[in-house]
Amino acid sequence: MSTGVSTFKWVIKKASRTAIARGSFAIREALLPASNEGTPRVRALTYHRFGEVARDPFCVSPQQFGDQMRHIARAGTAISLSQLEAFMAGTEDLPQDGVLVTIDDGFKSTVEFAFPILRKLDVPAVAFVSAGLVGMKRGDPGIDAAAPEDYLDWKDLETLNAHNVSIQSHGCTHRSLGFLPPAQIIDELSRSKEMLEQRLGSPVTAFAYPFGTVTDYSAAIAKQAADLGYRLAFTSQHGAIRRGDDALTLARTKVEAGESLATFNSLVHGGLDAWRWVDRSLWRIQASRREPA
Repeated sequence: MSTGVSTFKWVIKKASRTAIARGSFAIREALLPASNEGTPRVRALTYHRFGEVARDPFCVSPQQFGDQMRHIARAGTAISLSQLEAFMAGTEDLPQDGVLVTIDDGFKSTVEFAFPILRKLDVPAVAFVSAGLVGMKRGDPGIDAAAPEDYLDWKDLETLNAHNVSIQSHGCTHRSLGFLPPAQIIDELSRSKEMLEQRLGSPVTAFAYPFGTVTDYSAAIAKQAADLGYRLAFTSQHGAIRRGDDALTLARTKVEAGESLATFNSLVHGGLDAWRWVDRSLWRIQASRREPA
């Protein structure tokens, strides 16, 4: 199933992201002596799917993913979810520009393509899954007809969770919490956590807001997540993570297909932190696609 965008949109977006990533990185390097290098910071990278799909920004090729994971493995900057939690609590120091690998949505290619690479290189990761979609397949009742892949099943999740890929919550049905009434928000947050903990036998302390734009979460929703036992929650807003940040609205940096290793190196050192301004400009368009009819 093809999920690619038009060639024109692909070229424009790749050029924009590369220009911002490489340009911001070059400026930061030039101003390094004057910058606030004493402030510890790390970044969470967001992936979604893996495979060979032409012009699909959400589907990173196994070759590209392998090159990226080798890059951070050699640099010694890969960190785990528990390390990030300790870092935010002020009880553990991490390498400057440390990298947490996160994978959203729980699609089958996570175990087929990403997992063997992560395991071989001993890179920890987090898979954010929607518990109510576990084991579902394209074409099943209730599954979006546009779903690009089948979902991971419980056996897949057990395998990942046993080998350094922490399974955490992405809601129960992958709906934007920002458009739900309070009772359904609590249900999405609590039911997913309970299902994952019961089936996998390990704590679920982190949440990734489905979609993650500024309209998909709020201070009130973050408080509900904290009240239900989540200690970290992630948005899709680009940027670094520093001690003192709100642990329930953490930034992440999306990794897209079709970008060079040099661009990847730029973004893990803050080259796409400036893309946050794009996030803030496009949220109305993104939100309009999820508003109830």
